[in-house]
Amino acid sequence: MSTASGIIEARSSGRGRVGRKISLEKRAEIGRQKRARTREKMLEAAFLLLGREDGRSTRIEEICKEAKVARGTFYNYFSSVEELLSALTFDISHDFNLAVRAIIRTVPAGALRCSFALRYYMHRTREDPAWGWAMVNLSAGGPIFGEETARYGIEAVIEGMVTEQFHAGSAQLAYDLMHGATLAGMITQLRSEQPDDYPEQMVTLIMRGLGVSESLVERCIRTELPEPESFVRQFGQSPAKGFGDMAGLTLLGEGLPPRFGEDSPD
Repeated sequence: MSTASGIIEARSSGRGRVGRKISLEKRAEIGRQKRARTREKMLEAAFLLLGREDGRSTRIEEICKEAKVARGTFYNYFSSVEELLSALTFDISHDFNLAVRAIIRTVPAGALRCSFALRYYMHRTREDPAWGWAMVNLSAGGPIFGEETARYGIEAVIEGMVTEQFHAGSAQLAYDLMHGATLAGMITQLRSEQPDDYPEQMVTLIMRGLGVSESLVERCIRTELPEPESFVRQFGQSPAKGFGDMAGLTLLGEGLPPRFGEDSPD
């Protein structure tokens, strides 16, 4: 074989290997995309079924039928209906939770943070009943509003206890009062028409039940809440300042502590 022929053959062989590599990578990517679409179809089907009053009894067979997939396909993605429901809870609440947390991090810890979060959940239920029913039904078989929200919730309650705004026998009692009453309030709004300020009325009772001072309760409910997605677009998910500063809620006054973990202003 001549030198020139060897070079040509080597180059051709190299192109073949590169081509095969690209082909394999492309097929792998197509497979990943297909799996992602199938998983998304099942989550969408589950949301459609759970986003109704009687959705709590949703079965795997119903999800598969709605998603147009075989039962065997279901188990390629989820080990049980409980795993799917956990994934769905995260899927429909995670971005909302991040936006709400971005807002409440700009206000003092304790009653304000908790009350704003509860108001957001009840107001979203009014605006999006399917989301509200899904959250209610998903809460029936696990932590209220999901594991992520439960973790955020107990952190906020502990802050309220440490800053001595909440007066309850334990953080667990305070947590159960807040989340149990909020869940009941969401169900009431879904089943019957309520006044526009029903969320604020419910939060007032919850905060009073926790022993929050009347002046602080008033600040918890009279502040107009910004729209979460608009807030994040303007300030980001970790704002150095934002809604609390604009509303004058990060200032020390009326017995209101500063942001949790920060020193009081001189």
